[in-house]
Amino acid sequence: MNDSGITLFYTVGALGFIIWIPALVSHLRRTDYSDTDKIIWTIVLCTLNILGVILYWFFAPRGDDGVLSEQELKDKFNRQ
Repeated sequence: MNDSGITLFYTVGALGFIIWIPALVSHLRRTDYSDTDKIIWTIVLCTLNILGVILYWFFAPRGDDGVLSEQELKDKFNRQ
C-alpha cells in the first residue's frame, strides 16, 4: 500500500470512529426500549462498528423521548 492509500485508510478509520462514538453515547442514554434491546444494540454497535451504526440508524426503535438529559443522568447516578 502506498502513502496515499495509508492516508485514506487512516482518514476513513478516524471518520468512522468519530461517527461511532456519538451513536454509541446516544444509544446508551436512551431509556425508551427494553434492556434486552439495549444489550443487543450495544453488541451490534461494538462488534460491527460503522456497519453497526448504519444498521442502528435504520432499524433501531424511533423516538428520542427516552433520551436522558445530562441533569437526569447526574441525578440518576447520585441516587445510587
